[in-house]
Amino acid sequence: MRFLRTKPNLVEGPIVPGLLILAWPIIVSNLLQNLYNLADTFWLGRVGEHAVAAISISFPIIFLFIAFGAGLTIAGTALVAHNTGARNYDMVNYIASQTLGFVGILAIILSILGYIYCDRIVALLGPEPHVFEDAVLYLRTWFVGIPFVFGFFIFQALIKGYGDTINPMKLMLASTVLNIVLDPFLIFGWGFFPEFGVQGAAIATVVSRGAASIFGIGFLFAGTFGLKVSVSQLMPRLDTIKRLVGIGLPAAAEMSMKSVGIILMTAIVAGFGTSTLAAFGVGSRLAMVAFLPSMGLAQSATTMVGQNLGAKQDDRAERTGYAGAAIAFGVLAAFGVGTYFFADLLAGLFLPADPAARALTTQYIMVISFSFGFLGVLNVLSGAFRGAGKTVLAMLFAFISLLLLRVPLAYVLSNHTPLGVNGLWWSVAISNVVGGVLSFLWYIRGSWKQRLVTEERPNLGPSVKMEDRPR
Repeated sequence: MRFLRTKPNLVEGPIVPGLLILAWPIIVSNLLQNLYNLADTFWLGRVGEHAVAAISISFPIIFLFIAFGAGLTIAGTALVAHNTGARNYDMVNYIASQTLGFVGILAIILSILGYIYCDRIVALLGPEPHVFEDAVLYLRTWFVGIPFVFGFFIFQALIKGYGDTINPMKLMLASTVLNIVLDPFLIFGWGFFPEFGVQGAAIATVVSRGAASIFGIGFLFAGTFGLKVSVSQLMPRLDTIKRLVGIGLPAAAEMSMKSVGIILMTAIVAGFGTSTLAAFGVGSRLAMVAFLPSMGLAQSATTMVGQNLGAKQDDRAERTGYAGAAIAFGVLAAFGVGTYFFADLLAGLFLPADPAARALTTQYIMVISFSFGFLGVLNVLSGAFRGAGKTVLAMLFAFISLLLLRVPLAYVLSNHTPLGVNGLWWSVAISNVVGGVLSFLWYIRGSWKQRLVTEERPNLGPSVKMEDRPR
């Protein structure tokens, strides 16, 4: 039952089991997040297309705010991981407290600003009047809940940095089930609930995320899972905040660039008609299925690399990245082979009534399938860079892969070469391969390794002795 251990020892023993123990709950959590989003879309689809359009137009705005919050919490993950590896448990708790205090204050500020300027933000996207009203209602409610959304991010990031991915998964499961149950009651007014329509989906999200956040933050204050935040250490200190921002802002920028890259690619693809756009959508969703295992491995690499660098085991940290990249390459390459040979069957499952879109989807899947393994390498090594605190490197490779290569190539190859629409698909494949190769070449240089443990400590009180190590 080793894979059910809550917090494995990541600085000793075999590397691959440690990575997998960390990764599988993250993969499950990511699947639950997708289910979370699908539940909203499923129920709102029964309200009408204007309801789906309202949350669709809200998503880029929400994603940008989430990118900012999640990016800053990555700094907490890295710093907690390094100090856990160094067995500086007093600093682990201090960093956790500072991260909670700083990101919590930012969440409240963003919540207020978003609520006030929500209608102006939505107006910039130019929706039709009936969609505009629903989108504003949905977003304004979501902005009220930002502190809860960010609170859950903080809990996940800190506990993962400490080496525990099981308990965040459990809370995510509970939150997802609560959201799915609440959706129809709040959207349609079942039972004694009033009918909120589109706003009901946002209320369900805020309530379910709020419950998970309250429990998660409560566990941190109680020290239930080892980490213990202190009220006396919540007030942000300038030196610590500089470190959090220095590591977190590039991570936030990386996530934001991914959103921008998707938007620009969609705009280029849309110029080739509805069938091409449908093919791009289906193919991208299949790629996301392949993306999930490497995403779990990437986040586990962040924790494991960070803890080993903190423990002054640079060689083990480096081998962790190689092991994760090798696993991701093998799993995603195998997935790519399967999708190549069954491309037409997969396309037919999603587009049985549209032969043109089905043919385009088949072409797209066949072209990008061979690049899946390289995408896995890029994801995992970016996670390793984040674990070392080198979030600028992860941001740089995202910029090269998406904005410097994929978007310009998509435009040039599709509009100015005989490839035509196939140029769109080749731009995705080429950017995946180049991103994976470049990240690997930089990784083997070894210059990314750094230790985020500082010898100068704030006045934290008595140091935690080994026999007092949190369990």
